[in-house]
Formats: sequence, structure tokens, C-alpha cells
Amino acid sequence: MIKICPRCNERYVVGFDTCDFIHECDSGNLTLDQEDVVVVGDWTDYDGSGTIGPQEVMRQGSENELQGTRAGIEGEDKEDDTPRGNRSSTHRQRQHLEFINIKNERLS
Repeated sequence: MIKICPRCNERYVVGFDTCDFIHECDSGNLTLDQEDVVVVGDWTDYDGSGTIGPQEVMRQGSENELQGTRAGIEGEDKEDDTPRGNRSSTHRQRQHLEFINIKNERLS
């Protein structure tokens, strides 16, 4: 069967007896193909692993381009963002895997 991923609109092929499928989004649009994950310490997952010290975790998000200016004193905060709008200082990006339950699609 030919199906379409609900997230990235790319086609994928599965057998007729397949109940569920994990699709690796690869549409060429990084906003859809990746996801943001909050960094709270060391991590290991399907995309790799990384380490971060406790002091670094505690100071995450404290980078402010307006620090020391009048806008910074008044409470404004300007930082780099990911394509999905999260702060890049507190989030990491990884490949998005979309879980698709094909069995439920057939019942409806």
C-alpha cells in the first residue's frame, strides 16, 4: 500500500498486513524533518548521545544578547531560536520519527 505521512506529506510504502509504521520524515524542510528536545543532562537516543555538565544545565538559557543594555535592564530577552521557535540554548535538534498507526486508519 502507498500511504502519505501526515507530518511531512511524503509517500511511503508498506505491506498489506502492516499494523503500524515508523516513518523517518525526510521532506527537505528542516522545520518538519527535525524536532526540538529539551536538554536536561546527558542523553542517549536513536540520534546519538551527548554529555552536558550540571553547571551548564543550570546556566542554560541565560545567554541574552541584550545583557548590559537598557533593554536588558528593563527585562527584554533576545536569543537564537530553532526553526520551530524554541530557544537553541536549552534545546537540541534531532531527526523526527513519525509513528503511524495503520490499523486504526483501516477501521475508520
